[in-house]
Amino acid sequence: MNTVDTKGLKCPQPLIMLKEALIEMKAGDKVTVYTDNNTSLKNLVTYLKDQGVEPDVTTEGKVHKIVSERPESNITQTDPARYCDPGSPVNDYVVCVKSEMMGEGDPELGKMLMETFLDNLKLQEHLPTHVVMYNGGVKLAMKQSPACKSLSELEELGTRIMLCGTCIDYYSLQYDIGVGMISNMLVITETLASTGHVIYP
Repeated sequence: MNTVDTKGLKCPQPLIMLKEALIEMKAGDKVTVYTDNNTSLKNLVTYLKDQGVEPDVTTEGKVHKIVSERPESNITQTDPARYCDPGSPVNDYVVCVKSEMMGEGDPELGKMLMETFLDNLKLQEHLPTHVVMYNGGVKLAMKQSPACKSLSELEELGTRIMLCGTCIDYYSLQYDIGVGMISNMLVITETLASTGHVIYP
């Protein structure tokens, strides 16, 4: 059974993660979703029902467990963001890292600036929902990168580190990943489109 743990996350991230999991599944496969947010619970259940399935919901403490079959409908055409309350605040943000360097100019200075930026990002009162890494930026999430520790600490604080799968394959880094989860351009695009704003260091 596929498991999607969205505890600590707010809309639309739980819905995007569920859609990502459903796309990888076959019709009839089971998925279990965990959330500790009542609004997300409502949105997730509504989303699944609109796709033609009846999810089973149980609650233990503050954690809700949703068990459902993979719908037969075309999941790729669905828009998770529209299930979120339009009145909810849009102060969430995503950080996009497209290079090992911050800015242009001297490469060593650029790398030092980027490492310092990521190290200070975890100190912010309002953390990003995601750090999206693509092109040369994925190299910062590798085990040997000085920035790997800062990214790991961000992930522990609840920020999702999202790595471009095509970029990982292109640079042959599949066995060097130290932090983060491999994603695809569909999910990356939806994540960027649904956030309050995007920061490019």
